[in-house]
Amino acid sequence: MLEITVFGASDSVGKSCLMISDKDHHVIIDAGIQLHPRKTRMLSTPPEGVDVFAPELTALLLSHAHIDHSAYIPALYRAGYKGLTYMTTPTRDILQILWKDHLKIEGPHHYGVSDMHKAQSKISIHKYNKKFKIADGITAEFYNASHILGSSSILIDWEGTRIFYSGDFNNAKTPFHDPMVYPDPDNPIDILLIETTNADRQIASRKVVTSDLTKSLLKCYARGGKAIIPSFALGRSQEIQAYLMNDFDSFLHKFPLYVDGMILEMNEIYRKYLTRDWVSQRILLELKDKGLTSPFDHDGIHSIDEISPHGKRIKKREMLSHNQKSHIALTTSGMLEGGPVYDYLRYHAGSKLNGLYVVGYQVEGTVGHQIVSGDTDLVLDDGFGDVFEVQLNLEIKQFEFSGHASLEGLLEMVRYTHPKKIIALHGEPSAQQTFSESAMDNGYETSILVTREYLPEYP
Repeated sequence: MLEITVFGASDSVGKSCLMISDKDHHVIIDAGIQLHPRKTRMLSTPPEGVDVFAPELTALLLSHAHIDHSAYIPALYRAGYKGLTYMTTPTRDILQILWKDHLKIEGPHHYGVSDMHKAQSKISIHKYNKKFKIADGITAEFYNASHILGSSSILIDWEGTRIFYSGDFNNAKTPFHDPMVYPDPDNPIDILLIETTNADRQIASRKVVTSDLTKSLLKCYARGGKAIIPSFALGRSQEIQAYLMNDFDSFLHKFPLYVDGMILEMNEIYRKYLTRDWVSQRILLELKDKGLTSPFDHDGIHSIDEISPHGKRIKKREMLSHNQKSHIALTTSGMLEGGPVYDYLRYHAGSKLNGLYVVGYQVEGTVGHQIVSGDTDLVLDDGFGDVFEVQLNLEIKQFEFSGHASLEGLLEMVRYTHPKKIIALHGEPSAQQTFSESAMDNGYETSILVTREYLPEYP
């Protein structure tokens, strides 16, 4: 008999964490944290109540590297977990950067350096579509979720009960990934644990969104401006570079792209995994046709460090910004909560010739949300004691990129896996309700669990 306990992301996006249990085993899937807008001065919050189970856990499975799914894993080792954490190979490499960066930002709020090192030493890496044992009678298998590099949905066979955890997944083509891969439809799923992030949000096609971004960049160039693209370091930034490599190819020589911040580190991980095991054959063929080994090798795409071989990056940004030639700056942070983007705003925010092009979802309360909501007079705090005012006179546009499936994509997963029971997770209440009603209209029983609430024993 199985029980499922949800410790986070039961009715929200953030701090994803749940546990599947029987009388002998406890398996955690994901262990993330909830970040808060900087202006709240709040430190991140953990999944609720999971620590007490740490010493008796059998295994930990991680779907992907994003902080809201992964950043509490070292804390579970501090709380007494001694087993392995199973993940894909790229996820391991990405975590080496993200865990260290989070520790630098928040300090030992959830875990310390020794906890991080212990967690890193306990990682077990796996490829897609390769079943592996996690306990007697329990196996797991990763499927490409097409969300970011190395992201996976997870199929668990628990003594004959088949459980499919969607993780964050995408059913649309992106430069690096084909749509989500599903398990064999001839072997139905007993329990589907599915994200609902975009269940009540309309998502434009990638073709439309990228075309709109390209048009805006061309207009910015035509008026002699400079463009700022604040972006998430992992996933979205590499996607933007790949789009520009293709859609903006000839113009990147006139209107070059400069890459800054943690994006540069993530580019190197993407470069390492540009193989058929981890990315779409499409991008490998596109690169071959262009004589490139990666999108980041395009001669119109540059690192900020190319500005000068020496000195701090803050000085290099100043040098680039004072250059009279038009250029694009692709930089962190994606929600404008700090990072190099503040330096670019100092120099470029005051001119109507320039443009600020937002390519990610902006959480309410963040600086990015303020900006796309129309606030043009900002007080920016870089988190290191520097507070300054900025008036935005440049063009501001938001482009609706998303790494999550639409409602139709969610229902496609339901129809394909044909589950006996569905549990809706990782979405705001309105999104979960929209999904649940749609799934039930298609004849599927759906549950929404409250945090720490147990699913009645199954089967």
